[in-house]
Amino acid sequence: MGATGFKEPTMAWIGLASLWIIGFIGALMRFIMAFYQVQISEDLGISRGFISTAWSTNLLLAALCAPLGGWLADRYGPKKVLLAASLLGIAGAGTVAFGQNEIVFFVGYGIICGFAGIGSTTTYMLIFDWFKHHRAKATGLLASASSLGLAITTPLFVSAGTLTWKDAFLASFVLGLAVTVPVILFGIRGSRPGNRQAAEIPDADSSASSERREATPDAPRAPRISFPPAAAYAPVFLAVAFALFTCGFNMGTVEMNLVAIHQLANVSPETIALAMSVLGVMEIAGSLAVGYALDRIDKLVMMTLLYGVRIAGFAVLFLHLGWSPVLFAVAFGITYLSAIPGGLLVAGEYGKGRGKQAGWLLLFHQAGGILGSLVGGLSFDFFGDYQALIGADILLCALAALGYCLLFATRHRRRRRNEAMESAAG
Repeated sequence: MGATGFKEPTMAWIGLASLWIIGFIGALMRFIMAFYQVQISEDLGISRGFISTAWSTNLLLAALCAPLGGWLADRYGPKKVLLAASLLGIAGAGTVAFGQNEIVFFVGYGIICGFAGIGSTTTYMLIFDWFKHHRAKATGLLASASSLGLAITTPLFVSAGTLTWKDAFLASFVLGLAVTVPVILFGIRGSRPGNRQAAEIPDADSSASSERREATPDAPRAPRISFPPAAAYAPVFLAVAFALFTCGFNMGTVEMNLVAIHQLANVSPETIALAMSVLGVMEIAGSLAVGYALDRIDKLVMMTLLYGVRIAGFAVLFLHLGWSPVLFAVAFGITYLSAIPGGLLVAGEYGKGRGKQAGWLLLFHQAGGILGSLVGGLSFDFFGDYQALIGADILLCALAALGYCLLFATRHRRRRRNEAMESAAG
């Protein structure tokens, strides 16, 4: 196998393209649950709370299956586990598409698709095995698949007009069988079982973004989870854990309820489609911009600003102004993919290396996502709108920003005191 001019084997880039196609198709499931919640509720005669419970069950099972998937990938190889996970996702989509009742919906999406979480670590294990010099570039390209999938899928379905959530689930099922499975079988070269040590050796291109690779929201690499040390209760870890919980709550709100919020405010389908496309594009632009800034600005200042932008975005969403959908998409999209890696970088830099306990911190994010999606449906069933949910997002973001701000102020005072002591001693 010859190497290309990029110092990587040709098969590595072919494999990356294959994984990108798989991620792009996977974005269709993300689109369905974000866009068709109201229609699913009406067609099946179920409450928003029931749909939120199915979503939360999916997230919970995916989180619990991630460590199992890592063990299976070590034993049998990540390609086989990725294939098994894809088949579970296809089976779940097919179950919903052909069943079309509330129990079948819960089993198909909430449970079967949740078990597909065994594959959440496999794509990155493959990337780390294939790439030695350009891992960060490869993971960045891979992360763009879901965002571009959302940006392109939304206007396609909205412009068609006659397509429904049933058609979307059927499309996910057919594309999975016709494209995803062949791409895995013929486009991906598997690594040897147990060959993770070589895949985890950092290089110049990837060492600066190792935490970011562990924190990608669509398919995070599951690190080893151990009981937190006593230092986890120090202010820096408490602030990061709460911020990651807030980020998860925000994502649960947006992924599960954003379109329903716009529909309740009588936003036109065309504007909703535009906003969802803007959200997908801004996710990519924001990850690049914030990633660049994190390398050049104090991380605590940057994270305070990030949650400040989210506060502004949710405030605009709460007011339901004419351009609220697009303005919110810009504000939230800029921060969407950066809160997790930024938080882990803070934990690593200011926690004296203990930020490597990423598995423990990511549990807070997952818990926030489950709670955010669940509260959204229950809030609508109780209040008849999503204002309380949006208000909770604003409050949580304000507390997260305050936590980072207090950490910065504390460290700044400590730095000045140390400088004064050194000056006096000199």
